[in-house]
Formats: sequence, C-alpha cells, structure tokens
Amino acid sequence: MAKDRLTPCMYYLARGECKKGREADHYGYCQHCDKYFPRAKVKHKNMKKEKIEKIKRNEKY
Repeated sequence: MAKDRLTPCMYYLARGECKKGREADHYGYCQHCDKYFPRAKVKHKNMKKEKIEKIKRNEKY
C-alpha cells in the first residue's frame, strides 16, 4: 500500500527549496525522502471510511 505523507516536512520551505539542500517538491520527491519529519503530528480523517458510512446511512431510508 502506498504511504502518502499529507503533512509537509519540517524542512520543506517552498517548491524547490529544502533546508537539507534536496530537490523539494511536496508531491514528488518529498513523498519518499528519507529525511522526512512532519511539521505537526496531525491525525488525518479516513475519507474512504466516511464516504462508505454516509452511503450506508442514506440506504437505510
């Protein structure tokens, strides 16, 4: 399964700018950079699960 890093890295400044001197593009290289460290610990919603639950709720009526 793919591991998407939704939270930007602590070292990511802007497109093309990384404090570690790497090629910085959050939706490319930064997704699999070994120096990735999230800016904040954020719990992301499981959107797939929420959509399925919404469909199930609407089917009952």
